[in-house]
Amino acid sequence: MAILLFDWGGTSIKYGVWEQDSLAETASVKTPDSWDKMKAQLLAIFHDYRQRYTIQGVAVSAPGNVDPQRGEIGGLSAIPYIHRFPIVEELTALFGLPVSIENDANAAGIAEAAMGAGKDYRHVLFIIVGSGVGGAIVEDKILRRGSHRYAGEFGLMTLDNGQTFSELGTAVAMARRYAQRLSLPVESVSGADVFRLAEAGDLVAGEEVERFYHWMAVGLLNLQVCYDPDCLVIGGGISANEAIFAGIQARLRALVAEKQLTEFMPTLLLCQYRNEANLIGAAESFRQKFGENRR
Repeated sequence: MAILLFDWGGTSIKYGVWEQDSLAETASVKTPDSWDKMKAQLLAIFHDYRQRYTIQGVAVSAPGNVDPQRGEIGGLSAIPYIHRFPIVEELTALFGLPVSIENDANAAGIAEAAMGAGKDYRHVLFIIVGSGVGGAIVEDKILRRGSHRYAGEFGLMTLDNGQTFSELGTAVAMARRYAQRLSLPVESVSGADVFRLAEAGDLVAGEEVERFYHWMAVGLLNLQVCYDPDCLVIGGGISANEAIFAGIQARLRALVAEKQLTEFMPTLLLCQYRNEANLIGAAESFRQKFGENRR
């Protein structure tokens, strides 16, 4: 018995199969430009996998303000045609099988808390850092959504002079600041460029890297004292670079010492599943919704 998994993104649709507690046969295709084309693509993948697996359900990780109970997606996302209609109802009819749907950052958080880096802890905050900052709050392996399903939108926290965590504490924001200071086209500089330039002795790049570490530490410490989790799990693009993760850890330790928070040191962990977290979390979300045992 297997679950067909999809992770919808603005540029690509990743997919795979969850069988015997593991992820198999992952692949991706370009994201279609309409809902009708999307459904045709999903159905083609389903028919292909059904020749090799006994598919018992479909689990989706999607962008936007996902409401699993209503089976709809609110808000906005990089896939404009998936919002504000009974999408789970349509998918259930399409496949003739049970369907679950979860927000992509929430899915990644569920994966890391239930089976990944945070599996040995009860109260886990998952922070995903990409072009912005998002995340999930997971307690006893169960996602906490909040009254308006905005729990985990950590990037909206205001940190300095009206600027948010997303605007201050990402490598994308760091690269933008560097480009603006040198009057360069913003798109001409990446976060990786700034880290590399700082290593080579570029003073402006060095200053912006320090600002990045500072605001990451401030945001993470705010989350620690607000929620007091057992651990903070870091995911997203920066999680692929262990040197950057070590830099964040060092700056967080220094900030804790500066504020004389001597009773504890936040436990900061690197995510385990990285690019596969959304698919794995979708599988776990399906299991929690429909009660199918993983083993």
